[in-house]
Amino acid sequence: MPIPGPHVHQQLISAYHQTAAKLERIRGELGQIEVQREKLEDDREHTLTKLATYYLPDLTPESIQETWAEIRPTMREILLRKQNRVREYEADLQDQNRIRSHLEDELVRLNTRLDEAEKQQQEIADQVEKALRENPQFIELSQHASMAEAALERAEANLDEISQDAARKLPAYQSCRLFNYLLDRHYGTPKYEHKGVNRRMDRWIAKLVDYPQSKRNYDYLTTTPATMRTVIAEDRLALDTVLDELDRHRDEAAQQCGLLSQIQTAESLRQERESIVTQLDQASRQCETTQSELTRLEAPQCEFHAEAISVFRNMLAQSTSDDLRQEARRTPEITDDQIVASLRGIETEMTRTDRTTDECDERLRLGQEVYEAVGRLTQRFRASGYDRGNCQFSESLDVAGFVDRARNAADIEDLWQSIRRLQSWGPTTMDKITSVATHPMTQVMINAMAHAAAGAMSDHARRAGQRGSRNRRGW
Repeated sequence: MPIPGPHVHQQLISAYHQTAAKLERIRGELGQIEVQREKLEDDREHTLTKLATYYLPDLTPESIQETWAEIRPTMREILLRKQNRVREYEADLQDQNRIRSHLEDELVRLNTRLDEAEKQQQEIADQVEKALRENPQFIELSQHASMAEAALERAEANLDEISQDAARKLPAYQSCRLFNYLLDRHYGTPKYEHKGVNRRMDRWIAKLVDYPQSKRNYDYLTTTPATMRTVIAEDRLALDTVLDELDRHRDEAAQQCGLLSQIQTAESLRQERESIVTQLDQASRQCETTQSELTRLEAPQCEFHAEAISVFRNMLAQSTSDDLRQEARRTPEITDDQIVASLRGIETEMTRTDRTTDECDERLRLGQEVYEAVGRLTQRFRASGYDRGNCQFSESLDVAGFVDRARNAADIEDLWQSIRRLQSWGPTTMDKITSVATHPMTQVMINAMAHAAAGAMSDHARRAGQRGSRNRRGW
């Protein structure tokens, strides 16, 4: 069975939450890796202390420890500032998620109210149409309108044909010098005053160009289109008069049944829905921005990490493992060689941890990309009206599975293409509204006129109503 649009909308919301939870899990893994790295750094610090104590027997362990104590507070202070920043973002994210969740719930409730309002609107519209179809005056007027429309369409078609004929033939008359010579002299009319040789010469020219027939054709081509336009304009005014009367019957029936009030109610709900969708989009973007900041704080390029790394590097600037290994080789004892080997082992493990961190960072980056892409997809889904009750999708659509398998934003774009491909509009209370007559009041009259005219004149009645909606009203 087809999947209703609201169900797919809920699946997208759930997928959005799941991608956010996945980001939290990855950040948790990064936190564990950070703990492991801190332990390795502590081990390296202890090893360096042992090595320094070995090489500097005149320095007491207390003095070495005192040196490290000067660094630890700096590192702890940097970590504390980072943790405070993370807590601020987490608090912001919690508030933003609460607002977004409230808006999502409100949108679901509003969609239900809007579906019900449109259903009631269509039921009332059907009542208005029924009343009009049973109104003898409306039936008679509809039949007049359909006949007038049929005649008007024929006249307009004839005008187009004659206008094209005139455009094609008139240039030949206008370019004929002999014809225009006689035309300018008003030959064959009471205004012609020439006599004698001139008259005989003009008569000869008229015979040469068959002027009487040419003049009749010329007059027909020049005057008939204008005459027809005048007649058509009068016919249109007459049709408008009939349509105005039809409008009056329609408006009276709509007023009695409460259609206008219901249309306003539905339109108010649609505007409210647009407002909530806009707020929801803003709330989602705020959540994504905060999530992005949390993700950034876990990245190596984070300002806190960069500061801590700088401090640590400055601390170890004069005690690299290679330098220490060279120094150990110069001594006959193996104790320092063992300490340096332990230090190199710790640094190798730290390098491996760095690679794991890089892999985790990449997963976090791609996870953030998928999270934002799902958010954008959900916004497009709502903007397209796919969360409405009259929208449905093929049962083969698997949103949760698609998002779970997604590795980047391109995969989510593929999901959007699948959603569009598998989407269709099911039976709707508003399915009678056409692209020509989009307002319910106009559609009510067109449907009633088509039914009242009936038979072969039904289409003419429908087109007459559409003509009126284009030319006379703002419906």
